[in-house]
Order: sequence, then structure tokens, then C-alpha cells
Amino acid sequence: MSVTPYLTHALLPAGTDLTGLGARVARHAGAEATLRPGDRAGEVAFGGYRFFIALDDGTGNGSELAELRDVILTVATDAERRQTFGAVLTFGGLSPDPDLDHFNDAVLLMEAVEALCPGAVLFDPQSGERI
Repeated sequence: MSVTPYLTHALLPAGTDLTGLGARVARHAGAEATLRPGDRAGEVAFGGYRFFIALDDGTGNGSELAELRDVILTVATDAERRQTFGAVLTFGGLSPDPDLDHFNDAVLLMEAVEALCPGAVLFDPQSGERI
């Protein structure tokens, strides 16, 4: 079984500014990004270790927003379940990290999402738990 290190979904409240969000998250976390403001997916690098980052606002072909929203809301609070969520930002490591050398980098990305997207619900799909 293959596991994507640090895989995280962030369910974003409706009204969140999605403009260049991946690049803004990377910049806030102190990483370098290959994303341009209009890109919906790309890479974020902390030194030589890379993460993928992708935004799904439900408008693209193959959007999984509705399914992800339903799964993530199972761990949300009652107040959060009453809100409308309009997008999901997903990121994860692109290579194994058995010694957890880049755990703090993943935490920096999570903190950047929380800072830039107040009310986001972060979810680990591999454990099924809220982060």
C-alpha cells in the first residue's frame, strides 16, 4: 500500500479568496512555489523536498469537491456543518519521508492555510481524522 506523506485536505468556507491561493499558502509558509496566480495545481518546495498542492472549487472536470465535502464534514463541528464550503485545497508530499524530516514543513503549510482561510476544516484522509 502506498501512502502519500502529509496528505491533507482543507475544506474552505464559501467566500474564501481563491485567487492565487496555492502560491499565497506557499509564500506564507516560507516555501517556493511553481504555481502562478491562475494555476489550480503545482508544487511547493522546502529546499529539496516537494509537496503537490491542488485547488478544487467544483468547476473543473472530475471535481471531487462534493464527495470530499461530505467526508470531511463528518469530523466537523455542528457550527461548521451549518456553513457553506466552496472549495478544497489538497497538498501532500511527493516522495517518502521515513524519518519525518519534513514534518515541520507540512505543519507550516497547514498553519498557512488556517491563517489565510479562517474557518477552514483540515482533514487527514489517510486516518479519517481532523487535523
